[in-house]
Amino acid sequence: MRGRARRPGNGGAGPARRIAAGICLLAPVVALLWVPWYARERPEFAGVPFFYWYQLAWVPGCSLGMFAAFLLTRRRPDS
Repeated sequence: MRGRARRPGNGGAGPARRIAAGICLLAPVVALLWVPWYARERPEFAGVPFFYWYQLAWVPGCSLGMFAAFLLTRRRPDS
């Protein structure tokens, strides 16, 4: 294989980007494990208690957080 050798490591993501990616991944975990924050019935949304729709709202939220973490840490092609 000729050309530039691939550098081992994090793909060029600096420490600030890795910390931001970690926060994107940690936020849903903390928000869903801190049950006293959302363990209540009101407010309701379409007749569904807050306890249930709060958890359901985190499904796309987790996906967005994972996508943001991916974008922050992905390897960029060398120019």
